[in-house]
Amino acid sequence: MSQSRFQPCLGRYLAAAAGDVSILDVETQVCQHSLQGHTKPIHSVCWDPSGEFLVSVSEDSVRVWTLGSGNEGECVHEFSCNGNKFHSCVFHPTYSSLLVTGCYQSLELWNMSENKTMTLSAHDGLIAALAASTVSGLVASASHDKIVKLWK
Repeated sequence: MSQSRFQPCLGRYLAAAAGDVSILDVETQVCQHSLQGHTKPIHSVCWDPSGEFLVSVSEDSVRVWTLGSGNEGECVHEFSCNGNKFHSCVFHPTYSSLLVTGCYQSLELWNMSENKTMTLSAHDGLIAALAASTVSGLVASASHDKIVKLWK
């Protein structure tokens, strides 16, 4: 497994990533869904604040899966690499439809409601981890260049 994340708010599921994403029911410890579709290993997973959507990130694609009522386990959005290798992800803390993806030297901002993207030059290395604070509205990026940056 490359990463695991508990579902926020509801806390019912645990997402665990490897070649696919397994969605485990925390109470029964049974795999409820196996989310398949990435062609490369998954580096990162993150939940939206409501716990209804899960994002999985591999080197060449970002997939958004629904785990809310109805259509559970379906890929509802996909964003393919434009030559910039994806590695980490987090939902923006104040704009719920904005996904921030860490790449090699840049951040990819994806407004899912409008299906628009923007690339920001950010680091001199791979952005290995992202974190968001709902209190401050900040996103932190940590890179292999040994620098942590804060973004509004």
